[in-house]
Amino acid sequence: MTPIVHRQTVHRTLTPFPTGPLAKVSTALRRLLAQIASGLSRQAINRRVVRKLAVMSDRELKDIGLVRQDVEDAGSGVGDASLLLLARRDERRGARAS
Repeated sequence: MTPIVHRQTVHRTLTPFPTGPLAKVSTALRRLLAQIASGLSRQAINRRVVRKLAVMSDRELKDIGLVRQDVEDAGSGVGDASLLLLARRDERRGARAS
């Protein structure tokens, strides 16, 4: 039979966030890092979407209001692909409504 061992919980004192000018720099740095991470994640999502659109037929693209050239332009890497695709789709919808 093995003996029962009781573990003591260790309470650690957390250091508070810095105050003063260092706090402002720390907060700004955290915000910047969050924005960079968000941007990288958005780029990865856009690349996946463009790859999926690239394998769709012209008919499927037409069903969602896009043409092959829109997908090629979005895949060029200039600007935000999702914003470009949405703008092109909305532009065509507006032209049809007029």
